[in-house]
This record gives sequence, C-alpha cells and structure tokens, in this order.
Amino acid sequence: MQQSSFWQRHLLWGVKLWQLAAFLVFHFICFAFLYWLALYLNDPTRTFNPKEQVAINFFLKFILIIPVYGLVFHYFRKWKLLYRILFHLAAGPVYVIVWIELFYFICDRLHIGHLTGAGSVWDYYISGLIYTIQFAVFHTYDAYVQLMHQKEKEKELVTLSLKNEMSALKAQIQPHFLFNTLNSISASVPPQLEHTRELIAQLADTFRYNLRASLEDSVPLKDELKFIKDCLQLEQERFGERLAVKYQVDEKLLEQHVPPMLLQPIIENAVKHGIAKSVEGGTITLHIFQKDRQICFEVMDTGAGTAGKTTAEMLRNGVGLSNTQKRLYYLFQQTIEIRANEPKGTLVRFYIPLNVQQ
Repeated sequence: MQQSSFWQRHLLWGVKLWQLAAFLVFHFICFAFLYWLALYLNDPTRTFNPKEQVAINFFLKFILIIPVYGLVFHYFRKWKLLYRILFHLAAGPVYVIVWIELFYFICDRLHIGHLTGAGSVWDYYISGLIYTIQFAVFHTYDAYVQLMHQKEKEKELVTLSLKNEMSALKAQIQPHFLFNTLNSISASVPPQLEHTRELIAQLADTFRYNLRASLEDSVPLKDELKFIKDCLQLEQERFGERLAVKYQVDEKLLEQHVPPMLLQPIIENAVKHGIAKSVEGGTITLHIFQKDRQICFEVMDTGAGTAGKTTAEMLRNGVGLSNTQKRLYYLFQQTIEIRANEPKGTLVRFYIPLNVQQ
C-alpha cells in the first residue's frame, strides 16, 4: 500500500510519479536505445559507438519537451483539441530548431561528431517524428483519463440521483398528512393572529418546495429565490432585529433554471455560523448577477467571520457546504470560493453556466 501511494505522488502540473517514470522509460529506452542501436548496426566497421551523442541528443529532447507539455496540458488545458493541434503545428518546428541549435552547439564544444550537410536532414526528420509520436501518445492517454473521469462523474451523479429518489419516495409516504396538519393548525389560529397564520403558510411552502426539489433536477431561479425568502423570513422571526436581509438580484435571470436547494445550505451556514455567533447579529446579502456567460451567486454576511479558516477547512467541516461543492463540481465542474467579507463576516461565491436545463 505504501509503495502504491509513493508512485501516486503528484509532481509538477499534476503529473504523477509513475507517469513520469513511464515516460522516462518510453523516452530513453524505446527511443534513445533503438536510435543508438540503429546507428550501431548501420556501421559496418562497428567502430562508431555514439553513446555520448545519443545521451546528449535525448536528454535535450527530454528537457525541451517539458515546457511544451506544461503549456499544452496545463495552461492550455481548457482549449479545444483543434486549437491545441494548431499550437503543435507552430510549436513543433520551434522545438526541432531549438533542439538542433543546442545539440549541434554542445557537440561542437565537446568535439563529438554529428550529422552535417545533407545528412542533417535526418536530425530534423527524426526530431519532428519523435515530437509527433510523443504528443500523440500524451493526447491519447489524456483523452482516456478524461473519459474515465467523465464515467466516474456520471457514476457519482447516478448515485446522487438514486439517493434523491429514495429521499423523494420516503417523503411521499405521507406528505399530505404533514400539509393537512399544517392547514388544520392554520385554520385553528384566531383571525387576530394573522401573522402566525402567514408563518405557518410559509413553513408549509418550504416543505412543499423541499419535496419538489427531491423530484426535479432544475427549477426557475424565481422559485428558488422565493423558497430562500420564505426560509429567511422564518429565521427573522427567530432572530428579530439581529438579522437583516438584502437582495440584489438581476431580474433578467429569474427565468434561468438552476439546481434546486443549491443556495439553502449556504444561507443556512451564514445564519448558523455567521449571524447566530455574533452578539449584535448582522446582515445577509444575496447578490445574483450575470458575468460573461455565467450566473454568479454571492452570499455575504456581516457576522462572526471565517476565524482565519481556509476554504478547504470550511468545506471539510461543513456538511452543507461540502455537499453543495460536490453538486457544483459534478454538474458544472465549478467550485465554491469562501473568503472574508468586508468590513467583516464571510463571503461565499460560485458560478453556474447560463441557460442550464438540468
């Protein structure tokens, strides 16, 4: 088990140790050794032994392939494959020319022979061929990894969907009993306590929405927003003047579809860990707006704050936040950002694409 974890260690740009080892074997044995063997067998006198030349040759190729790999599979990872292929058409010749200049310079300084004249064409050809083969293998493996990753995400989504379905089935056992009971309680409230009747109605609405959320994959933003407002109004009854709420929502986004119950854990976290832990209370601000081709959600509170905790620590310790993080990642490959709010409190931000119909 320890040996397995050793080879699974991540190096630069997320490359694992076993992947680097496989590449070194592939590069220095499959390529360098075969290249040396071809040169040796094609020398009838068997007097030419180009070990130093081959070592320098392929060491330079290895060094020069590193920055190209970093650009293609790290900095340009979000590029479409077509654009990365076009990049190779430009980077490949540059790679070959730089290698030729460095290789010939070092060989001349060390008085090691190399191809000259028309024969140097083979150095250009073989270098370009090796570049092409290596990145063909890299891209094939990367496509395989992405496919496995996608299948894993689909598996996780299926599992999450089954859990939601089970929750929905459990909730449907006697849902009308709950709603009828709340209606009965509301009907028994005297007319002079109309505010209490409204609170009961809001509570019933939150239960209905919770049941709906277990059955549907997406809802209009306006419905999600109404649910959040009902929840926060019920919280305001508990906290009184200690809790103030502000809404800054772009009305053009109200018909956009979003995953249900996406904001509720974040709002609950702001109330529980922000406002409730602050003696003077505070304000929760919900800001929803469009940025480029995404919807940005910001939940800000002026409560107790993050207490110096990092995003990773807060996600690790908070069940609601960690579940929301998982949903965002599985659905949209997005993450939650948590940082200190100004002048105090906590800010939670995340994005989802526009026109999402899940």
